[in-house]
Amino acid sequence: MTSEGQSASATRSTIERTYRERGRGFLAWAKRHAPDSATAEDILQDAFLRALANADALSPVGDLAAWIFSTMRNRLIDLWRAEGTKRRAGATELPEKVLEEVAAEAGLDPEDQFERNEMLAALKVAIVALPAEQREVIRAQALGGVGFKELAEAKGVSIDTLMARKRYAIRKLAAALEYWMDD
Repeated sequence: MTSEGQSASATRSTIERTYRERGRGFLAWAKRHAPDSATAEDILQDAFLRALANADALSPVGDLAAWIFSTMRNRLIDLWRAEGTKRRAGATELPEKVLEEVAAEAGLDPEDQFERNEMLAALKVAIVALPAEQREVIRAQALGGVGFKELAEAKGVSIDTLMARKRYAIRKLAAALEYWMDD
């Protein structure tokens, strides 16, 4: 075995040891900063996989734990930037519950994955096309999990008004999906 091969092997061993010794701490940090546990676990796994894939190049790195932490931090920053870009473009994430409610109203089978993906794309376009007041209620209440009472206080309107706006929005989204199905 060449010295280059030996140093890569030694680096892989160091990476594995670092994972065993510091993995929980890295994961705890990622969970505090990532949007959810699954994303935190993905960030941790990605950092260690990158380290293993680049073991040859990491041989001269003195503090491997710092390199892994930097990789995790950079990946998290990339995710934040992507989310900010999506928000500025008007993109909206739709929780399962909302997707199923609109699908049921439109008469779709929410179990069909292809149909579901196409429906999601159509819904995102339809949400952007909603009147501003209805779009705000859908984004805050249905997508953001903000309660009607809290939203009513923040907007200075009655709960009944907000519920009506949501009902109108759901109907318009269902109509948009029905149009999409006919198309």
